[in-house]
Amino acid sequence: MRRPIVTLTTDFGLSDTYVAEMKAAVLRENPDVNLIDVTHLIRPQDVVAGSITLWRALNSFPRGTIHVGVVDPGVGTRRRILIIKINGQRVICPDNGMITWAWRMHPEAKAYQLTWMPEHFSATFHGRDIMAPVAGMLSCGTPVKSMAKRIKEFELLDIAPPKSGHGQIIHIDHFGNATTNIVGHPGSGRIRAGRKTIGVQRTYGNVPKGKPLALIGSAGLLEIAIRDGNAAKTLGLRVGHEVIIG
Repeated sequence: MRRPIVTLTTDFGLSDTYVAEMKAAVLRENPDVNLIDVTHLIRPQDVVAGSITLWRALNSFPRGTIHVGVVDPGVGTRRRILIIKINGQRVICPDNGMITWAWRMHPEAKAYQLTWMPEHFSATFHGRDIMAPVAGMLSCGTPVKSMAKRIKEFELLDIAPPKSGHGQIIHIDHFGNATTNIVGHPGSGRIRAGRKTIGVQRTYGNVPKGKPLALIGSAGLLEIAIRDGNAAKTLGLRVGHEVIIG
């Protein structure tokens, strides 16, 4: 049997011990787990970016993978912890909207509220003391229903594929490319973002260096980019900005 996979997506950064402490908590439950870092460089408290990152991980990893997502500004409050069965995988994350984009794109998913709790846990580090041990237990074969109850209502962010010709920017990546909520080709040869009208191209090399373009990115969403440049900085684009098709 192949080793179970557990991925970690957080805003913890790389200069402190937080990530290692989470890994240790998983390994205490299952020393044979295959731990994968998706990223720990989500901007602090940026739940929207965490949501997009989780979705991309779900699209990439094989069935049976367990994902732990911790962008959790409400840690220690009455916010719940979720286990989501989705795309043949499971996600453990706070009930703060982090599951939103994956949920929008995989409507067959099922949501559970975690009921298991350790005897002792920190009020400021649920990632280590609650979510990581749960991931370890799931990787050993513990059924979700033995530690969580099915729910139908939980927090979702106000991001979804558009129902009209008006979309929005939902993520800015490392290169400054602005990912929109428009799935696939917009059906038009151009879009408007800010004060710019931008042509839709197949790839970056279709425009000269320094010129803007829109294209379908590797995740299947329409993106705004600048060849060999930073679209967010150059065009003044931010998450939430409107994108108009046509």
